[in-house]
Amino acid sequence: MIFGFFGGVFLGIIFFGGLYWSVNKLPKVKHPAFLMIVSALVRMVILITGIYFIAGNDIKKILSTLGGVIIVKIIMIFTVQKKSV
Repeated sequence: MIFGFFGGVFLGIIFFGGLYWSVNKLPKVKHPAFLMIVSALVRMVILITGIYFIAGNDIKKILSTLGGVIIVKIIMIFTVQKKSV
């Protein structure tokens, strides 16, 4: 379960870090909708594939992996809010 949690943290950093990067690039690109669609698809494929390989069929590992992702989400929310104030 520990491996699942830290794997989830790693996946969360990739997912939400990629989202943060994509949103910051929006004003600089010619086709922002294309950037967001491609970014969302790539981030989702990485997240789902990562959860599949880390957790397999064990519900406890799935939940601990998702817990790691959610922890990163909460940390990112507070980090981004502090930067915008």
